[in-house]
Amino acid sequence: MIDVDVWADVRCPWCWIGLRRLRRAKAMIEEPVRVRRRSLLLEPHGPASPGRPTAQVATSEWGMSATEWEARSRHIRSAGESEGLRIDVDDAPMFDSTPLHRLLKLADEARSGDVEAVWEDAYATHFERNENLGDPAVLRALASRWALDESEVHRTLTGERFAAEVSDDVDTARRTQITSVPTVVAPDGRRVSGNASVDEVAQFLLAAGSIR
Repeated sequence: MIDVDVWADVRCPWCWIGLRRLRRAKAMIEEPVRVRRRSLLLEPHGPASPGRPTAQVATSEWGMSATEWEARSRHIRSAGESEGLRIDVDDAPMFDSTPLHRLLKLADEARSGDVEAVWEDAYATHFERNENLGDPAVLRALASRWALDESEVHRTLTGERFAAEVSDDVDTARRTQITSVPTVVAPDGRRVSGNASVDEVAQFLLAAGSIR
């Protein structure tokens, strides 16, 4: 069994692309791969303008020209299409992803680590359907689709359940100098960008499998 950690944020389109590439890379090697999903928040304190479309924020708050943003958006759309994804990053609303990461931790616990489909649904909700994942009602709808216990969902979204786990992921990333997402990390600390090519990710997994 090959064990790797993957740091990601649902707000990052490359993380969805990287999830698909990791899946294909896993299928290319014979040894099974066990993935532990870790949280890295692009904006730990939340965005300055929650709810605004990403394209508007990019050209008004991030200092990008409309031409620069269009080129980046086009590149993301093209990379997504190569993995069978329809990514509308322009209209994806800005949101604080901390509550969603806590909900993903709950799903991870409830599904005993089998959460790839859950992450897929979260990405599709954000980038394909452009729903506002900062809205508690949207998060509860996700949780219902994921068949999570309603009382546990309530505790997670209104209390501090899994807050420590998300904070620990963020602190670990900072301590080990993981500064971008997606990042795949082997047990010995070696890492590769999750949006590397499928062949590069497969070679990384094979190298990680040699660590005993």
